[in-house]
Parts: sequence; C-alpha cells; structure tokens
Amino acid sequence: MKVLIVTTAFPRWLGDGRGNFVFEAAKAIKGQGWDVRVIAMHTPGASTHEWMDGIEVIRPRYLPEPWEILARESAGLPQAWRTNPWTRLAIIPFLVTHALAVMRYAADADIVHANWTLSGMITWLTYWWHRKPFVVTVHGSDVFQATKSKLIREMTRIVLSSPKTRNIIAVSDALANHMKRMNLPGEKIYVIPDGVDVSFFHPPESDFRENEILYVGSLTYLKGVDILIRAFANLEAKWDYRLVIAGEGTYRHELETLVHTLGLERKVEFLGPLSREEVAKRMRRAKIFVLPSRSEGLGVVLLEALASGTPCVASREGGIPEVITPDVGLLFEPGDVDGLVRAICQLLEQDLKKIGENARRKALEHYDWNKVAMKILHVYRASHFR
Repeated sequence: MKVLIVTTAFPRWLGDGRGNFVFEAAKAIKGQGWDVRVIAMHTPGASTHEWMDGIEVIRPRYLPEPWEILARESAGLPQAWRTNPWTRLAIIPFLVTHALAVMRYAADADIVHANWTLSGMITWLTYWWHRKPFVVTVHGSDVFQATKSKLIREMTRIVLSSPKTRNIIAVSDALANHMKRMNLPGEKIYVIPDGVDVSFFHPPESDFRENEILYVGSLTYLKGVDILIRAFANLEAKWDYRLVIAGEGTYRHELETLVHTLGLERKVEFLGPLSREEVAKRMRRAKIFVLPSRSEGLGVVLLEALASGTPCVASREGGIPEVITPDVGLLFEPGDVDGLVRAICQLLEQDLKKIGENARRKALEHYDWNKVAMKILHVYRASHFR
C-alpha cells in the first residue's frame, strides 16, 4: 500500500526540528511496510527533491527562492499570516504549485494523508482529478487559531465535513470536541495523539541533572515565554536555577528586553534554534521542562520531555491536560504568572526522580511512534475501504 503525505510543515533537511513529528510519523508508517511519499513546502536552502531515511520528499518551488517567505516563520503558517502581510500574496502561487504536485503524485497512491487543514483544502480541491480517498490530520493551530477568521472557519467546515474527506484525525480530545462544536461530523473524527521517538529521546544514563528550567519552542506571543520569564523572576531568589530558552521567532527581541528589564541576564540564556540532537541533549540535562502556552493543540515537545524522563509544568490549555497528568507534572492556568510560580515550586519540592520515571513510562505506553502508527493505519484502512 502507498500513502502520499501532504504537509505544510516538514524538516528542511535531516536534523531540522521544523515539523519533525510529521517526518517521524512518515518513518513509523514506512516501518509498518507502507510506501511513503511526502509533498512538503519548499523553503530557501532546502532540496526540491530528495530521499530522507528512505522516504521520498518533494518540495515544489512556488516563487523564486528569495521570495519564498511562507516557511520563514518557525511557528508556522498561522503566525506568518499574522505577522507578515506579504504572505497573503505568496499563498496564491503556493496553492497552485502544491495543487499541481498533489494532482501529479496522488495518482500513484492508495490514500492521501493531509496534515493541517490547508493541505486538506488542497487535496479536497484536486479530488476531481486524483479521485483518491484522503484523511486530514488537524494539529491545533489550524483550528484553534486560524478559524477565528470567519472565512477560514467556513472553509475549514466545508472541507472537513465534505464526503470526500473520508476521516479526520485530531491530536487531542480537546481538539476533537472543538471541531464537534463547529458542527463537524463526530462519527468520522478519530483522536490519535502525535508520537515520539522513544529511542532518540531517552533519560540520561545517570540521575544527575543541571539546575536548569528548560523551554523549547517558537518565540511567539502565543507560546507564553514572557509568562515564564516573569515567573522565573519570582523564583530566582529562592531557587539557584538557570532558565534556558531554545528556539527562534519574531518575539525574541521583546523577550530579551524583558530579561534585561528584570535584571536576569546572568540567569537566563537564549540558545537560539537547536538541532534535534541538541534538543534531546538539553532535555536530558534539565531538571524540569516548562511549556507556558496561551494556545496549544497538544505540544509535541511535551512528549519529547516525557520520553526524556523530564518532569513538566505546562498550561491547562488545549490538549495539554491529556498529556500532563499529576504523575508526570503539574498544570497552571494560561497567563497566570503566580500560578506558574506555585506549580514550579511545588514540582521542585517533589521526588523528581520518581516523576521522571513515570514520565518515561507514559511515553513508552502511550506515545511510542510505532504504536501511534498502528492507529493511523487503522484510519487509512477504514478510509480506503469505506
């Protein structure tokens, strides 16, 4: 059986962290004996056609390379749409070239798997040509944030409720419930979380960890890193810890200014974007991981922390409470600085070794990509033979 994965986020090259969970899913599906081909968005410096770990990856150019700005923002298309008005022009040639690629390569597939609703819309629009059954995975930002626009919300509803869209995969119960409130057909929504490579992300060989609080992710307003910095300012006097922030984004200057204003330059470190290998090392090094998002679908980085045996503090937002249960970490209300301070203090006073063991066990039992891939293949079969 052959699957064509269509996505707007995918690693630009081996070791790149952008959209890596789609790559991991593709590898896990291939590991189950399927042939996998990927159509992804091109970005400057990336190959237009290559093989990555045995998976064919096609990235059609949609503009001259210096003008390809849609993937310039690490936080994805919704963030790029909000912060750069030129993306609204670039999206037109992107839609055309992506549609042509889907029309060309879907003919050789048994099923098409679109990631995010924009890819779903392209697959839906080209169905008249390829006539292949397809499923759409929604990850969070494409529903929670993008659908705040009335036009996009209506387009999302039309595409996902269409009979041509055989089934929908939501990465969390919260996301599935949100779609049901949009009057999307609940009978074709499957809840399947993203997974994690539990052999790549693993606990350290010894129990020693640095006194570090770690954040990894995009530096945008919605990720709430400013909340974490303000909370750390209230922790710094009591706990001899450092705050390590890894990632890139348009909000970095504001965050660095906040660190300077609070006099935390010696205690807060901005690492910039890290390779996947560097992220794994940092996960094994930190005492706790914090994800302070104001909006989140699931939080793949939380799965990486769990697999690394790293206790977590995260906001009670989206699908996060389905991942961070009391045995592996603590939650706080989004935007609540004092609540985050209390959660971090409470976690640091607990048995972090035991919590880390619970976290690793949970990753192995629920988020191993091999197990997740089996669930995805069940949806493929249900969609193909429907």
